[in-house]
Amino acid sequence: MSDAQIPPFDRMFMTGIWIESVLYGVNTVIFAAAIFVLTRMHKAGKSSAGFLLVTSIFLFSLSTAYVSVCLRQLLEAFIWGPPGGASIYFANIQDRLSITKLALYEVNVFTQDAILIWRMWVVYNNRWMVVILPIAMELGHVAAGIYTIRRGAYPNISVFDPFVHRGAIANWTLDLAVNIGVTLCIAYRLWSAGRFLEEFGIRRSKHPYIGIILTIIESGGIFATATLITVSLYLSGNVAAVAAIDSVVQLATITPLLIVVRVGLGLQHGISANVMTFEAATRDTLASRSESLHIDITKSQNTSGDDTLYPGNNSSIRDMKGGSV
Repeated sequence: MSDAQIPPFDRMFMTGIWIESVLYGVNTVIFAAAIFVLTRMHKAGKSSAGFLLVTSIFLFSLSTAYVSVCLRQLLEAFIWGPPGGASIYFANIQDRLSITKLALYEVNVFTQDAILIWRMWVVYNNRWMVVILPIAMELGHVAAGIYTIRRGAYPNISVFDPFVHRGAIANWTLDLAVNIGVTLCIAYRLWSAGRFLEEFGIRRSKHPYIGIILTIIESGGIFATATLITVSLYLSGNVAAVAAIDSVVQLATITPLLIVVRVGLGLQHGISANVMTFEAATRDTLASRSESLHIDITKSQNTSGDDTLYPGNNSSIRDMKGGSV
């Protein structure tokens, strides 16, 4: 490929990395807020806080590593490289830094998907059967990503090579399927859990979990939209899709952290500032009903031996625990 045929990669990557840097700044603020929320949850004895704390730090570390690699690329292309050679530098997708960025992207997206699947597993009462399909799809997503990176690392392979193209489309398609499908399943479960509260006499003008539901959908929609834009650019033959991945990496980290911050601080769409008071009252009411139920069952066992009193209520109460973030 002659210099005249090389697209303006210098401007594309400069713009993409600038947008990525802005998103990284936003990411840093959200990460600090998430650490505050999760640390407070961990001190309060929340079992999920430790897992979310570790994964949040890991995601932010990946984003930081990605930004660092991008800085190195800018130095090599514009400062240490020959004048006017930045586009030629970025056109070399087999460069070690380009491969490193793709690897970091795959690990970042995989971690984000894993957290999402874990949330689904939690809200469905730790039922493995529910998450078998998402896990299988995620393994396919990872396999397609590894294949695409390995194929693209071969010398003289274009980003639009037929095999690279098939692997990339499979990778993005499975990723979108996991993100959208799992998010909708979580939203449905929370919606059902909110409706279930009515059986306990807890009524409210709005659905009690509408804030959490909209938060999860909105936050997940950010990453899904960015991925769809990248896929659209790639399918249209626009090389800007390669530079767009820089921003997608930061969004893959922002999405799960944003859910933690918005739910943890009560910054949920369509819900008032006293939502935490309502949820606390709900938990206290359910706990008190659960305790009363336990006493009734005990008395029944002591007097008549009938252990079938109020069948299914205990499991129903446990189902409500799935509403936690």
